[in-house]
Amino acid sequence: MRSNFIRTVAITGLAAGGLFASAATATAAPAPASAVAAPSASPVGISAAPSCVYLYQTDYIRDGQYRSLANARNDCGYTIRTRMIWVGTTDGACFSLAPGDSHGESKPGTRPYVSELRDC
Repeated sequence: MRSNFIRTVAITGLAAGGLFASAATATAAPAPASAVAAPSASPVGISAAPSCVYLYQTDYIRDGQYRSLANARNDCGYTIRTRMIWVGTTDGACFSLAPGDSHGESKPGTRPYVSELRDC
């Protein structure tokens, strides 16, 4: 399986405001501006994942097709339950992560990206 990386985005949660900060780096070819847009806040009454959960995103090519990949890693000292909120496609299901564990999801195309991680 051959992969060519197109875009990478790392997002770290800020628990106080429920917002996320992002940093993007183009590694092979420029991505559409909407693919790396700044994530948004959680709606009222819905809490974001804790700030100790790290989210890494990248685009790649597999079998001639572009894919968007998001990986969440639990850097907290306790188990969390969260889900990935995707822009441009369906949201992910809730999942649990023990300390140090990771969970990955991928979607077809280069436009989908995870705007936030929400508690479940």
